[in-house]
Amino acid sequence: MRSSRSPTILAVPRSFLLIVALTSGVLSINITTVDIPYLIKAGSSEPIVLDCNYELGSSATDGLVIKWFVNQDVLYQWIHGMQPSGSDEFRKYIDVSFKASDDPRTMYRAVKLVKPSHELSGNVKCLISTIYDEAEAVRKMLVYSPEKSLRLHQPVLNKTANRLTVTCLAEDLYPRPKIIIHHDRIPIKLQEEIYKNNTDGRFKAEAIAVLEADKVELPAIFRCEVSIPEANYTSVREYVYNGSHVPCLSLLILALNLIVFKRY
Repeated sequence: MRSSRSPTILAVPRSFLLIVALTSGVLSINITTVDIPYLIKAGSSEPIVLDCNYELGSSATDGLVIKWFVNQDVLYQWIHGMQPSGSDEFRKYIDVSFKASDDPRTMYRAVKLVKPSHELSGNVKCLISTIYDEAEAVRKMLVYSPEKSLRLHQPVLNKTANRLTVTCLAEDLYPRPKIIIHHDRIPIKLQEEIYKNNTDGRFKAEAIAVLEADKVELPAIFRCEVSIPEANYTSVREYVYNGSHVPCLSLLILALNLIVFKRY
């Protein structure tokens, strides 16, 4: 026998219908351009602007929030209708008065960095969100720190051991550098590199090279080279050694700063 009962009709909450009506036809957030430089020199006097330009389409600004992150840490935030703010950790690097546009929907979308530090290195992300949608973009950024000092010390002669020791020290670099000592443009085979991580994240690098003293023809040119491959950065010191224990008057110091900026 067939049932005479009518099919059950589920009641749909009015609030759900209202949300559907509000979001019907709303376009997704579209990030149109991303400007996050790959390479920055720490302490640069030129301000750096991180920018994610976007279109909201027909979407309203309800709940519009712009957030910037360095790795997992919040760098900057702008809630539409309010003033932007930098996080406590990074506030000293941010000019919160900077406006990217005069459009009230995008005016504080970008971050202006002043004298950035190596601690801003990492994966930089912009996140644009409303109550309806969100979009994000991530780029890698390296804020490299060249050496605070680079010293190629006068070679030390040990006549008893027939040994000539050459030491070079570079301080306060980021990220971890490479250091090597050359003799007459050829890397010295017997040498040790020592790297120490400072409390602030920068590195100290030291190279100690040893040669057989009686095989070193005078005058001898020693060259210390410290480099940060990721930044295409190299700095060099050269010393002309004439066998004396007094620094030679022909001491030659060269500094090569090779910097390449890439943007994605």
